[in-house]
Amino acid sequence: MMRTMKMMVMLLAALTALPVMAQSENALKNVSVGELSYTIKEEPKTKVGTVVSAVLDVMSDQQTTEQPGYVDAVRASVIAALGQVRRFVVTDGLQVEPNSETNIILDGVVNYLSTTRQLRLASNKKDKIPQFYAQISLTLNVKNATTGTVINSQVFEVNRTGWSWYNSADTAIKEALEGLRSKVVRFYNTVYPYTANILERGMEKKDKQKELYIDLGSSHGLQKGVHFAVYVIGSIGGKETRKQIGRLKVTSIEGDEVSLCKVVSGGKDIKAALDAEQKMLILSTD
Repeated sequence: MMRTMKMMVMLLAALTALPVMAQSENALKNVSVGELSYTIKEEPKTKVGTVVSAVLDVMSDQQTTEQPGYVDAVRASVIAALGQVRRFVVTDGLQVEPNSETNIILDGVVNYLSTTRQLRLASNKKDKIPQFYAQISLTLNVKNATTGTVINSQVFEVNRTGWSWYNSADTAIKEALEGLRSKVVRFYNTVYPYTANILERGMEKKDKQKELYIDLGSSHGLQKGVHFAVYVIGSIGGKETRKQIGRLKVTSIEGDEVSLCKVVSGGKDIKAALDAEQKMLILSTD
């Protein structure tokens, strides 16, 4: 009887320890957004090269104009993007108790912000109409809220490549801001992923794993629809290797630290890895 009670206590302690570890690894980050500074570029001194460039602009009916009036819109776009990062909680304008583990400050520099206007052929191939595209570049710095130490610095750029022409400078800027938002969300979701452990196997079918329970839930801000990549961990020459063997999708938040995932690919390899008790890594992905 005493032996059974002792085993139950040990099991309860093990189950209690696992979510604590996951909570530490996957803690939500309170993000306070600071200033995005922007210095308007000075007009260059007249040189031969500058004159030639200006002549070429006139000949091509092209003109680039700085847009400092849109700096606040850039900051708003960044804040909106950070609000979509899974492990970020934007605390813009709120007083949050400093904490080196969960609180960070994000600020940066707008490197350039401009629109280019060019006369282009209309659909009738006879008339020329003005059309625009926008260029945005900014450096974002993630800093420890307590020490001010830079944790991460990244340059985000949106330019003409891959973008269409638009009928106004305002529309061009709005489309560029949408592109910027997507890049910011994607980058920080990659830098700050969820790391999960398998709690229990769910439904199986023949030789394939169909469902898995992981040790993340509502206390981590996890939501339905988040995808995870499943890796098998190996070693070559003393170096850790990762091989992706499948993907999961969260289908149900079962509790503070439990969620049910559907195996959307690699069910056979995942089951084989579980059967072989191989070391695995599960990371959130887009």
